[in-house]
Amino acid sequence: MAFPEKLITEEEIRRARELIESGYRHDIRVEGSEGFVKAVEEALELVREAGEGYWDMVRAYIRSIIEIEGFSQLRPDEARLWMSPETVENPVLAASFIVQKAVQMKNYIEGRPFYGHKCEMETTRVRYDFIRALREKTKDERIKRLCDEVFSEFEASLYDLLP
Repeated sequence: MAFPEKLITEEEIRRARELIESGYRHDIRVEGSEGFVKAVEEALELVREAGEGYWDMVRAYIRSIIEIEGFSQLRPDEARLWMSPETVENPVLAASFIVQKAVQMKNYIEGRPFYGHKCEMETTRVRYDFIRALREKTKDERIKRLCDEVFSEFEASLYDLLP
């Protein structure tokens, strides 16, 4: 049974969920300019390196990553990510974005909220946990430094939320 091309109807989503539960994983296709493809491949390598089941989850829920101009976003009806070249400039942020969107896609397929306040809190926590796991596992000092920079940015943005 092939993975559904579209994930709109209850039947298509049910079939996708059954396939994933039985072990189906995508061979993630990356489409775009040479620089974009290279940057996404580096980010995907960081997802693999972080362990903790992140790579398996991304392969289960993300079919492809496409370069676009404009806003980066999950396309749940296609199990695709649209990503802008700016989104992949920092490989740690790009990898954490991919993980975050895989969690949203998982929620979509499982029939749970995949956008909105509650989902945003959940996926932001997963993104933070991913960066922490990557920071602990990597031996690459550049990646460790980028993780530290991202943590600093996240902490600064938390203070923006406080009255």
